[in-house]
Amino acid sequence: MFELLREMALIESPTSDKVANDRLLGMLRDRFETLGAAVEIVRQDEYGDHLVARWPGRGKPGLIIGHIDTVWPSGTLERMPYREEAGKIYGPGVLDMKAGIAALVAALCMMRDSGNWPERAITVLINSDEEVGSPSSRQLVEWEAGRSAYAIVMEPGMGVEGALKTERKGLGEFRIRVQGRASHAGAFPEDGVSAIEEMAHQVLRIQALKDWSAGTTLNVGLISGGSARNTIPAEANAVIDVRVRTVKEGLRVTNALQNLEPVHPEASICVTGSLHRPPMEREGPVAELFERVQSIAADLGQELTEASTGGGSDANLTAALGVPTIDGMGAAGENPHAAGEFLVTAELPKRAALLAHCLRQL
Repeated sequence: MFELLREMALIESPTSDKVANDRLLGMLRDRFETLGAAVEIVRQDEYGDHLVARWPGRGKPGLIIGHIDTVWPSGTLERMPYREEAGKIYGPGVLDMKAGIAALVAALCMMRDSGNWPERAITVLINSDEEVGSPSSRQLVEWEAGRSAYAIVMEPGMGVEGALKTERKGLGEFRIRVQGRASHAGAFPEDGVSAIEEMAHQVLRIQALKDWSAGTTLNVGLISGGSARNTIPAEANAVIDVRVRTVKEGLRVTNALQNLEPVHPEASICVTGSLHRPPMEREGPVAELFERVQSIAADLGQELTEASTGGGSDANLTAALGVPTIDGMGAAGENPHAAGEFLVTAELPKRAALLAHCLRQL
């Protein structure tokens, strides 16, 4: 398991590097075929390919999901090398989420070698664009989830205790374009309609949509506009990050953004975008599956906790379909997407064992 993790970590695989992601996918294809799977490679042009491995069995399959792309640009290993130190493994992408994939392969090997292969069919889906919102794999994720009994996502757990994630915020990106009218700022300022001034009004309206008690946040993270210091700006643009805990809040915010009205009667506003990941709410099937997995962990002497996070994953997609979903079954550690990313070495074998028992018993 750790040797596979090392091999994968030494192949840097930012989402934008199709060659590197396809190389990693080839490694996993060989592993899964050795374990008896029928493997399908779903070819992509812009992003890395995606992989679906199937093992036959009774009933709807159990679905395990992982991704091989990372947020780290090529060359990160030079300043953030893979290393093992004081019971931890460091390196770009080791926690999020190459260790989770290594644990998945280990769990499958454990079941095969011990003669304890599940009666239920198994499907493994590995994609290459999760870190940018799964634009080319979303339809594939939703299709496989819709025909599955449950979904287990091998994202890292929360913190060094590895709490499973039973609630994730929905997230989206909206873009606003304001159009005004250009004019000379010194000679004919009265003839212009400032798009930047109008955007300033809209930014205050957008930020006022936040609701801390409901877990709703909006952030105008990028803004641009104008053409010259002495010209009334004819256009301004903004990009907004939206996070919501519930479907109801998502509808409220989306409706408010799509119905923004200009303050200046001669300005115009165009809003595009949507929530590209629905919220994963801790209710019904999600809560029930967590309790089942928590019980299986207790039988192994493991104490599982749960947590909520503002980040998104493919679990948002599966849970939104009503599919019982567990997220955070991967490594325990800290600093995903940040300098010093690491996993706790001793916890990874425990996760592999837990996954194997879940696949046997769910």
